[in-house]
Amino acid sequence: MKTKIFISHASPSENDFTKWLALKLIALGYDIWCDLLFLEKGIDFWKIIEKEIRVNTVKFLVVVSESSNKKEGVLNELATANKVKRELCDDTFIIPLIIDENLRNDDLNIELVRLSNIDFRKSWAKGLQDLIESLEKTKVPKKSPDPSKSNQLYQQIFLHNKKKIEREEIYDSNWFSIISFPSELRFHYFENLMPKNYDIRQLSFPAIRYKQYVCTFAWEYDFMEQLPKTELYNNKYSIKMSVEDVLSGQYNTEFINNLECQRLIVQLVNKAFENTMHESKLQIYQMSNKFGYWFPKGELDKDKYNKIQLVGKQRDKNWHFGISGAGKLYPFPVLMISSHIFFTEDGRKLIESKSIQHSARRKQGKNWWNDDWRNKINAFIKYLANNEDSFSLEVGSEEKIIISSASVEFISEVTYNIPEKNTLLDEVELADLNMLDYAEDDLSS
Repeated sequence: MKTKIFISHASPSENDFTKWLALKLIALGYDIWCDLLFLEKGIDFWKIIEKEIRVNTVKFLVVVSESSNKKEGVLNELATANKVKRELCDDTFIIPLIIDENLRNDDLNIELVRLSNIDFRKSWAKGLQDLIESLEKTKVPKKSPDPSKSNQLYQQIFLHNKKKIEREEIYDSNWFSIISFPSELRFHYFENLMPKNYDIRQLSFPAIRYKQYVCTFAWEYDFMEQLPKTELYNNKYSIKMSVEDVLSGQYNTEFINNLECQRLIVQLVNKAFENTMHESKLQIYQMSNKFGYWFPKGELDKDKYNKIQLVGKQRDKNWHFGISGAGKLYPFPVLMISSHIFFTEDGRKLIESKSIQHSARRKQGKNWWNDDWRNKINAFIKYLANNEDSFSLEVGSEEKIIISSASVEFISEVTYNIPEKNTLLDEVELADLNMLDYAEDDLSS
């Protein structure tokens, strides 16, 4: 009985997608064959491939891109699959999987034009969902889902040379210590002094509504220019609390509990970082729940800072290293900086297509090792700090949050051998095999 799903692809341009797809299907219980997982080097590979297609294959998946659409090896496999299709009288034997946004249906190989294809261009997760529905509809045999099997293959094939070594090593992080906060967190009773439905985000300094109050680090008089009625405000109505007590977990009252206070402080840190970045010369990208910031081409001398490249070329596109930031109070107060890569055609306007951004990001990121990411984050933060030891976030006319421009270091009791190839993005993509996530990837992944 034929049970195997054969995955045909062009190597190496489609390796990432093929590994991801193969291991996902294996985790779901399907019997998969693809050369990346099961073909040993130095053997007569064509005889093995032909036998797999003719004798064992129940469905033939062909990964379609500009490369595979004219790759000799893929075309040979497709020709064999067409013969099997006619022998089985199975019009659904060959299933094209289109992953290349630049490939139009009119450009498809003549053998694929009339076949029903599955579109992975906008979302790998949605494409996988559609593929599974097709496999179930045609009753392709499978065993019970077993994520451990695909995890085992992943460990054997992709992590075979990455074992821990018992040796102490210092690691940099993407955490930057918050050196100091203002001494007080203040709640001003502005309920009747603000216009109806006023957008508090318009205020010059970070502030958050809490009950009938405005929570902020700023003094009450810092808002007179935007809220004229506060000029006559009596500060005896303000509630003030020690930030030190809140951070130590010692502040609880009927008005507000300590955890809620800490949550408000984190929100104020995030808003202060956002305000600081928006006032800079950086470009802004709004993600689902945060902002990313990046340098336009030409803003920096030779697109570098401290000799670290932060803008560069990728064929017909420009890549732009960017960051986003978020506050964190546990286990100690820090600003966490996340890395991003954005792409433009002209150096200033982002490419709108999420799939092009995703594909270009994976390609560019594979060329960067941990040192590259670390150096770029540190260079970006040093830019914000003007090469000083710290930088500040303005949270009032007299109040600041001071943040170190040096990342937090951690000591590990173990280390590892640096692999010959940078497979970091492959491992991130393939490691979580215990469940299927059908939500479309956000551009910030």
